[in-house]
This record gives sequence, C-alpha cells and structure tokens, in this order.
Amino acid sequence: MQSENADLAKMAEMLARSPDYRVLRKLLPREEFAACNGQITRTGILIDVETTGLNTAQDEVIELAMVKFTYLPDDRIAAVAAVFSSFNEPSIPIPEEITELTGITDEMVSGHRIDSDAVASFVSDAVLIVAHNANFDRKFAERYWPAFERKPWACSATEVEWRKHGFDGSRLGYLLAGVGLFHQAHRAIDDCRALIEILASDIPKLNRSAFAILLERARRKTVRI
Repeated sequence: MQSENADLAKMAEMLARSPDYRVLRKLLPREEFAACNGQITRTGILIDVETTGLNTAQDEVIELAMVKFTYLPDDRIAAVAAVFSSFNEPSIPIPEEITELTGITDEMVSGHRIDSDAVASFVSDAVLIVAHNANFDRKFAERYWPAFERKPWACSATEVEWRKHGFDGSRLGYLLAGVGLFHQAHRAIDDCRALIEILASDIPKLNRSAFAILLERARRKTVRI
C-alpha cells in the first residue's frame, strides 16, 4: 500500500507540472498558516449554518459550525485557534431535499441543542465574523444568538471580485478547485475548513491573500437606507 501511494504521489506531481493537467488534492485540515513571530494578532470567526430551508425568518438551523482563527497586522491568516460544531434538532422533520443536499438526517440531530452560552463565549473575543453567504448566515445567526448582532460581518462570496481574479465563480467548490483542492461539500464544518484555505491563499498576480482583499473591501464605510 505504501508503495502504491508513493507511485500515485509521483504521478500527481508529474501531472501538476504539465500545463495540460490540473491536479486537485483532498483538503486536509491544518492549523498553522503563517508564523506570528511575536506579532500581535486579531481574532476572526468563519461561520456556516445548515438549515431546514431558505426562509431566514421561519426555517430552522440544524447545524452550526465555526472556525476561530487569528490573523496578522498585514491581514494574513495565522492559525486556527478553535473549532465549534453542533447539531440542532428542529421542530419539524428535516425536508428530504435538505437531507439529500447536506447528508444530515433526523436521527443525526435527534436530542441535540446548540448551547447559546457556549456560542456567546466562543465569539466573545472575535473582531470580525466571516460567512461565505453572509446575507443568509447572518440572519439565522442573529435570530438565534444575539451575540452576533454586536459583531461586524464580512461576506467572502460578494466582497471579493473572484471572477476578476481568475476564478470560475464565487461558489465555494469553484474557489477551492481554484487553489487545487476538493472537499466534502455542504457540511458546515467542512465548508468552514474549505473557506479558511481559500482565504489564506494568495490571489494570483497580486501577492496578497484573499483574506486581505476581503478585509480591504469590508473596511469601507457603507450606509444602509
């Protein structure tokens, strides 16, 4: 088996060096991205929710995942600090189409409740909340957990001009493929792990991380009327 794996690794390296092929590697979660070297860091949180539907006022959260991370003064992601993942049993059976999409069943969430105090404690030191569809995730998060109402948010799907930077689109799978990886989609914690890899990657030709581009846009003043 080890010999077979070594042969496959060599083949992948050969294909990766050819302009005629693109090699995608399975996402393996990591904790370290950039050395701190004694620099002061700030704390951000990536969040993703899985729900019983798309109605942010009526549908219910069935899974919440968060990845807490630190980032450096130059806006590079430094490290994963902690991970939160929890199921939540809704008041109705999970619709069949949601189970097909997420793989989450009624049996998996049965008897589970997301601890609101644990959520509040987890996000307390964060200076920024990031979601890949913040217009969706934020409405659910603020409806369930008031701690999110007092936090600034950024949307990694809309506040980075992905197509302009050479990506095929803003969907998480497209972006992850663009940095040479693939993952198990539509589970909250896996999507968070995918997103941090994307944001930690440099944007081609800019020599800046996607997270730095996101922060630059998110820091602009906006007015809601």
